[in-house]
Amino acid sequence: MTVPVVAPIVEGHGEVTAVRELITRIAAEFNGAYAEVAQPFRLDSGKMRKPDELGKAIRFQAARVSGRGGVLVLRDGDDSDITCPVQLAGMLVPDRGLVTVPVEIVIARHEYEAWFLAAAESLRGHPAVKDDAVFPGDPEAKRGAKSQLEGLMQESYKETLHQAKFSGVMDLRVAAARSRSFRRMVHAVELLVR
Repeated sequence: MTVPVVAPIVEGHGEVTAVRELITRIAAEFNGAYAEVAQPFRLDSGKMRKPDELGKAIRFQAARVSGRGGVLVLRDGDDSDITCPVQLAGMLVPDRGLVTVPVEIVIARHEYEAWFLAAAESLRGHPAVKDDAVFPGDPEAKRGAKSQLEGLMQESYKETLHQAKFSGVMDLRVAAARSRSFRRMVHAVELLVR
């Protein structure tokens, strides 16, 4: 049986490395599967919001998938007037006639870093995080996840420095229990690797 290939499209520089770690872990821990993660395609937030630019990126990544797998589009929902990530994701779905592989759209509410807040206690072992780090309440309730995360840290948060490392140590099951958008991420990976 062929190994499924997940070809991600992301917005941020930190996500280029982080998403590979995250997809690999989700496939293994939730699905008992191995997934090959293609080199992520970074599409800045301005272009990510233009259907023609996103469509080009999806077609480019779809060409990297032969056999099982598909394209995973991951973006933040922090700058949208649409408050529902499901509604926003529905607006980004490409025309099925243009793409021959499955495409899953995941909107992190409000930011990728909200997923770290959901599993804050599991980040304590990282030297940049305070030993008593805990995030009370709903990690997706309001914007500003990066600054809230920084409040749990002993140094300034930098996406390119911390995002992949935190993605490698966060408790995925706790994050899924506390974050609806992270559950969507888990489900999207499951759909692409099965």
